[in-house]
Amino acid sequence: MRTLRQCLWLLLLWFTAWLQYGVEWAWRVFGSRTLRLDPAGQRADHSESRKPEPWRTDPAWRTYSGREGPTVTVQTSTHAFQADLGRLSEASEYFRALSRSRMRETAESLVHLEHVPSHVFHNLLEFTFLGRFSVPEEELGLHIQIGSYLLVQPFVSECLSSLASVLTPENCEAYLAFAREICCLEMLEAVRRYLSTNLLELAHLTGRLDPEEREELIRLRLGGARRLCALRKENLTSGSQSDTAAARHLYSLAGEEEEEEEGGAWRAEAELPFEADKWCFTTAVLHNYLYLIGGYRHRVRRGYEFKMASFRYNPFTHSWVSTAPLIKHRRHFSAAACEGSVFALGGWYLDSLVAPDSGTALYTAVERYDPWADSWAFVSSLPLTDFRFAVSLSHDVPLATALRRRVYVLGTVQRTGEKLVLQYDVTHKPVLPGGDRQAVRDWWDQLCERGDIAVRGSGRWGRVRATEKMWLAGQGTVLNDQVYMSDVEHNSIVRLDLRSLAIHRLPPFPIHTSYEALFHLHF
Repeated sequence: MRTLRQCLWLLLLWFTAWLQYGVEWAWRVFGSRTLRLDPAGQRADHSESRKPEPWRTDPAWRTYSGREGPTVTVQTSTHAFQADLGRLSEASEYFRALSRSRMRETAESLVHLEHVPSHVFHNLLEFTFLGRFSVPEEELGLHIQIGSYLLVQPFVSECLSSLASVLTPENCEAYLAFAREICCLEMLEAVRRYLSTNLLELAHLTGRLDPEEREELIRLRLGGARRLCALRKENLTSGSQSDTAAARHLYSLAGEEEEEEEGGAWRAEAELPFEADKWCFTTAVLHNYLYLIGGYRHRVRRGYEFKMASFRYNPFTHSWVSTAPLIKHRRHFSAAACEGSVFALGGWYLDSLVAPDSGTALYTAVERYDPWADSWAFVSSLPLTDFRFAVSLSHDVPLATALRRRVYVLGTVQRTGEKLVLQYDVTHKPVLPGGDRQAVRDWWDQLCERGDIAVRGSGRWGRVRATEKMWLAGQGTVLNDQVYMSDVEHNSIVRLDLRSLAIHRLPPFPIHTSYEALFHLHF
């Protein structure tokens, strides 16, 4: 047994020595590199020439005592420091491994870190022993580099917290490159969080990243608290100014779980980014951004006219930005997010405020939005050549949703009343309007089901069971096995369980329900 313990002890000593050698070798190879941020290319490690500080001239200011334990002398680039080894070992994995080894540095109580800038080690000791953090903004990268090398996690975390507040579109690319260069995963994660928060605001940077890294940024956007959100997507009736102002808001319901939703309350997250009394929009959520696509009425010299407009909302920053409007002037159209794009389908001419009649025809042109280029383009048109879809004011026409790489469109054939489902694979080459009609039909697979509405799942069709009669309107959303819709008749938002068909009414909505869009966002 004693022989086994001796072998294990020798193995531990060998591993500790190997770890220190490897870390010091890595520092010699990579550690001399510093972060370049200013345009002149000057290095950030110019603090040794700052104005005199007491610790530079008085050894007493370079002594950090703690418990009545052993102390160690650390020789840095220009100055030597004395510090309590026990306290250092608690904060630093580097010094902890050193204190448990039988290396020469431990026996002599002298650690050689001449490659570590003295002022950086001084700041590290000030934070570790006295809780003082005074790292200049321009030297955060260097301090993170040293802290990571010495494995001082509390100090590195404090530096990263400061870094998060100073990242800008101008310096984030340099910090990203520096984090990769020094192989600091914590710093890389901090910069990625910033890029993820501003994913499309910094599309000129994030769009150039490798597909794998860009997917990681998109994944990070789904890490916040998920909330059910709602807004009035269409307001075409005149009301009081106070009612209109209240309707011009985005609301959220706190709580991700069902019990939290039922016990929560709606709150206004942001005001809609336009001033108007009448508007007509469709919503889509892509990469945890909300897209508001459509238009609103505004005053012109001779009365009013509808203005095409599109907006993007970032729930992390609670900010709106204008995006490219649709090519077609659409009203009551559907939008579906699929494979990194938004597809706009159907609808009719936006400027028509009157109710549709038998002569109202749906648009067959389908538009695809590229969020990285902020542009719309036509793709394969709906194959509505031998029939028409019936028009409705209770929901967008035709209904559309997306699953994996396919967009599904559901409509009612105007003459026969049949339910027609169209399936479109968005990865196929688009067929533009005016192209071969047969090719369009080949890309749009038709799935017909006569009679009542049917659902498609697990490769089979099944009848929908009867449920409580409700007047559902607007644009709903699905999460797991729950459907959320606006019930106009009961002036409430309802949650329908697809398995049991049980209906739960959520807390009262702040405004009278009319024609709402519901969706989920992560905050």
